[in-house]
Amino acid sequence: MAKLSGFIFAVASLSIPAFASQACTSIYNLTVPGAEVLNITSVLQSNVSTPAFPPGPTEGGLSFCDVTVVLTHPGENDTVTTEVWLPLTGWNGRFQATGGGGFLSGIGPAELGPAIVQGYAAASTDGGNIGLGIGINPAAFTSDGPLPGIMADYIYRSVHDMAVIGKAVTASYYGKAPNYSYWNGCSTGGRQGLQAAQAYPDDFDGIMAACPAINLAEALIAIEWPYIVMNNDKTAPSQCVFNAFLNASIAQCDELDGVKDGLISNVTGCAFDPYQLVGTQVLCDGTNVTISEAVATVYRKILDGPKSPSGDSLWPGLYVGVRTDDLYPGDAHTVTTNGTTVAVPFPVGDEWVTYFLERNSSFDTHSITYADVPELFAESVSSYGNDSSNNPNLSPFQKAGGKLIVWHGLSDNLLPPAGTLRYRQKVEELLGGTDAVNDFWRLFFVPGVSHCGGGYGPVPTDALAAVVAWVENGTAPDTLPAEYVNYSGATVNHDICKYPLVSRYDGKGDPKVASSYTCAESFEPAS
Repeated sequence: MAKLSGFIFAVASLSIPAFASQACTSIYNLTVPGAEVLNITSVLQSNVSTPAFPPGPTEGGLSFCDVTVVLTHPGENDTVTTEVWLPLTGWNGRFQATGGGGFLSGIGPAELGPAIVQGYAAASTDGGNIGLGIGINPAAFTSDGPLPGIMADYIYRSVHDMAVIGKAVTASYYGKAPNYSYWNGCSTGGRQGLQAAQAYPDDFDGIMAACPAINLAEALIAIEWPYIVMNNDKTAPSQCVFNAFLNASIAQCDELDGVKDGLISNVTGCAFDPYQLVGTQVLCDGTNVTISEAVATVYRKILDGPKSPSGDSLWPGLYVGVRTDDLYPGDAHTVTTNGTTVAVPFPVGDEWVTYFLERNSSFDTHSITYADVPELFAESVSSYGNDSSNNPNLSPFQKAGGKLIVWHGLSDNLLPPAGTLRYRQKVEELLGGTDAVNDFWRLFFVPGVSHCGGGYGPVPTDALAAVVAWVENGTAPDTLPAEYVNYSGATVNHDICKYPLVSRYDGKGDPKVASSYTCAESFEPAS
């Protein structure tokens, strides 16, 4: 390895053009306002394979310049690492910053690989490592809670630094600045994108923010709520029993949108009553299980969301039609072993209570009572409400010419979609109503889809492409193309309509074809 001015450069023994090597190893003069750059490492990579996120086909045979920048913010005692991948050939002239999940600020290769395959220069950040995997990093916490510098990195600062670094490294490598810069993320990544629009409106020309974990202080109590319910009611339904409620709700509400397709599109119009299943039997692992009133009560409370003991709603719950046994176990996760079922908390909600609110790594979340919930909710909002990425004033982003697409699965099993709707409504109240906000932000609610994908509904196939078309060509999307494989194994194409419109079946076409649907103001079937 060569060393120059305190920076380390490594060049792998690869069969690649000399100019690529020279361009990669010349990236060393970098300034990040408000931060001190500690180290820059540049490595030429060849024939690399990466996973994809959400899980999908592996990206293989990748060659790129891999630049890692380590920095700190003076006085903050933090260390933040940003990685930038630069395709050796076929750069599309764009920069893409990618997001994280849970307490992880960036997912790294699983998102960088797909981005450079499409020709983007792409970046990911560890956000100072408040998280390890999806859960927290205990080293980032003291008895007073999260270290202030690391909390700032996680909420807002590391994304801005990544934008500065990514654009500068891209310009250094290719000899010109990117023509356009984009954000692409889901869950925490969705929150980070909206936070960037709120705090740094000039960082990105376009933002794709799916299933955003905004309203952080409120939403994380909502994530913990099903675990609290099952513990307090001493009733944990098996996933098989949960599926009985799912199937019954689909049977009742599937055709509210005018077509029988196995989806609940009209979730707010679905008056499903879980108590109607009391006394019925469901076959689970070869045994007939009778659904009790206690089980129906648990299901009702999960849909209702966190409440005070007096019944006051604190935050919305999950929508009817949620799939609890999805690829990513959600809020209402249970595990059955030898006939005994226990509730399993989702780590993000559980660790939020343990480390952020109780500030005690030994705290037993199993002991939380219904009476404790309002106090926990109030503490969460009081301590972290300003860190919840839900500032409705998007006017600076609008004035900067930025474009934003948000989609959220109506069957999200982690983050209540109603939280995203509440945020949208606040933005509309502030900025002049639905049409005014639609000029720069299009929102899409997707039936049957779980958190960031999965579930049993049509997942948007390339929402970022819609952002790019809007930014670069002025093509504002009225629909998002989406696709899934239904229960019979058939591929279904379905366009998702922009909020507040809904998809309405034309009454005669093939329900598996997108052209059989139109966007309408209500779910009333076509005459």
